[in-house]
Amino acid sequence: MELTEGTRIYYGGDMANDDGTGTIIRAYVDKWGSHVDITMDDGREINGLSIVSFSPEYLGHGGTRFVTLEAYNAFRRAQFERMGFMDYRDAA
Repeated sequence: MELTEGTRIYYGGDMANDDGTGTIIRAYVDKWGSHVDITMDDGREINGLSIVSFSPEYLGHGGTRFVTLEAYNAFRRAQFERMGFMDYRDAA
């Protein structure tokens, strides 16, 4: 999983913070490790977040806080398929 500037992310939220999507605006390495700065779509900023906070796969529970939006959408697609919903693009 590569976290670079411009990567879209999903944050699952917690008791005090809403979930949401955002964009990595800066990825950098310093003497404490690799970090990213994120601007959320609702205007919040998350700065200096260690990349160890990211999971490669979204698992649908509170243990998965940060993932790429691509990983989150893959989880959601799989859930819809399990429920028997067909893809609207297949409805032609």
